[in-house]
Parts: sequence; C-alpha cells; structure tokens
Amino acid sequence: MKLYRIFSLLILSITLNSCATGVKSRSLLFRSNEFAIYTVARDKINLKSESSVAKTFAHPVEITEDKVLDLLGNIRFREESSYGDVNQYVFEEKEIKEFALDLVDGLQKLKPDQILLVISKYNPVRSVVSHYSRTGFYIWSTDTSIEILFGELQKEISYDEQGNYFDWSNIPDIPFEHFPTSTYILQGQGFSFKKVSGFRNKHWLVFDKADLAKLKFEKRKKTIVPEVTNSVDADLKPEKRISRDEDEGIINGD
Repeated sequence: MKLYRIFSLLILSITLNSCATGVKSRSLLFRSNEFAIYTVARDKINLKSESSVAKTFAHPVEITEDKVLDLLGNIRFREESSYGDVNQYVFEEKEIKEFALDLVDGLQKLKPDQILLVISKYNPVRSVVSHYSRTGFYIWSTDTSIEILFGELQKEISYDEQGNYFDWSNIPDIPFEHFPTSTYILQGQGFSFKKVSGFRNKHWLVFDKADLAKLKFEKRKKTIVPEVTNSVDADLKPEKRISRDEDEGIINGD
C-alpha cells in the first residue's frame, strides 16, 4: 500500500508538471508567488517550420539587471475591443524588478540547446477587489540578437487561479508562427519584429546586440491602473468607441 501511494504521488507530480503549460516539457529554475522561470529544450518547442528558430543558441548570456529593465521596461502593447483600443505597458517597473535578478541568473545557466520561459503575474493595486494579470514569454540569444516571444499579454487571472502556482502557471502554448490577433506589441525603439512567412510577428521582438548599450529605460509620466481602465470601459455604451493611452489618457473618440 505504501509503495502504491508513493507511485501515485509520483504520477501526480509528473502530470501537474506536464500540464502546467502548453509547452511539452519544461524544467523549473526559480519560482515565487509572483513569477516562475523555466528552461525549455529547443527540441520540445512546437514549431510548424523548423527553419524559423535556430538549432542552437548563443548561450549562456551575460546581462545585468539594469539591462533587463532597459529591454523590457519600454515595451507597450495594444488591446483592441468593440469598446475601444487601449495602449499600455507590458510590464510595470516594480514587476520587472521582481524577476530581473533570477532572469539574469537563468540566462547565465542556459545551455546552447535551451531557451528560457518566464511567467509573471502582477497586481499593482493588491486590493481585495483587484485581479492579478499574467504575461508569459520566451527569451533567448543568438550571435547577433536577443529575442523575446510573447504569449499572453496582461491576461487577467481569475480569483480561483491566482493563489495556486499550478493554476496561474498553466499557460497556453506560445506560438512561433504569425497569426492575426487583437492584442499585439506596438513598435518601439530598440527592436524589430521577426518576419515569419513574410509577415511581421508582432509578438516576436528582435533586439540587435550591437545596439543594446543604447537602450535606456524611460521613466513613465503616469500609470492608469488597469482596474480603473476596465471599470470605465465597462460603463461605455457599445456604440461609443474610444482609444486610450496610458500616458495621454483618452486620445480620440468615434
């Protein structure tokens, strides 16, 4: 009976680990209540075209915490809906600083046949009525570039999921193929979009290593809390379409 219970627990552990993401296999490096970082083998990622991603990578990578903030801190995305378009930053500054040190260590531990998977959940309000949001991305290095491929962008997590690691770390697979989506990264300085099948994949960012020194985190003018934005959008009539920007407020209306 004791042997059976041990075997059952082992099967449960394997099942939870394999089901915790759309990725076939991942190995946990770091985790906290706010983020998790894994290594993923190159031959375990789902690719329709093997030529879209290099067979081996320029790993390990030497990078500083400040440069992680420079890389991620200025990236913005747009979320389109019938109520209007909202532009906001992918990460809060404090959010990046939560996982930056472990991300640096993770990049230094990567083997040439691995990439890094990062899942961050964050709630700037931290009140009983506010929700956590989740962002997942791959990051890896080639001889000439650092590349980041985003999956979900500030995806709201339900109350039932946000407190359990095996729930909030359960993300859909991050596709490497170009696909039309209403939520996408906005073009910014310091990176270009990877072209896949002749189209720019607006979730796949390519940073030229030769230009990394020029990247500097830009302090933000102000931040609109997502909960406030969501409550305002919820009160809008369907026929009233607006566009909203974190820095500028409402920028136009139809």
